[in-house]
Amino acid sequence: MNKIIEVALTGKFGTEAVTSLMEVIGATPNPEMATEILLGVYVQPEIPNAVVNAKGLEKTLVSVDYWTNTVYYSYEEEVRKHIYVHVDTDTSLITLENYKEYMINYSDANSTGFSFSTGEFRQTNSQCSIQDWLSQDAKDYGLTV
Repeated sequence: MNKIIEVALTGKFGTEAVTSLMEVIGATPNPEMATEILLGVYVQPEIPNAVVNAKGLEKTLVSVDYWTNTVYYSYEEEVRKHIYVHVDTDTSLITLENYKEYMINYSDANSTGFSFSTGEFRQTNSQCSIQDWLSQDAKDYGLTV
């Protein structure tokens, strides 16, 4: 593939520039994109400024890094509390108000982990590839991949 790139760059910039251009292309996080930019054929992927729904989780696009093909997004995450309780505990009785009454040390005999919702939400940030972002269901967009 490098020979094809070298021929294309030679045709556009001349033989003397190819070595330096190949060095710059190789030093970028996205050599394909760098090559396309230099050759004047790069087309930036269209990323709708959307909210996507992935398995019931609404994700809001924050930014896109085209050099690394990464989408940064945020979402609301429910805050959960994790405690250890005796294995025989009726966990349906545990609430945010009384969970301390049921707590035991994780190293106690017959302990088991238990998590429950606190009713609070927090904004969380994450990232995925552009391809993964585009493969999710876009809300209010007719986006299909």
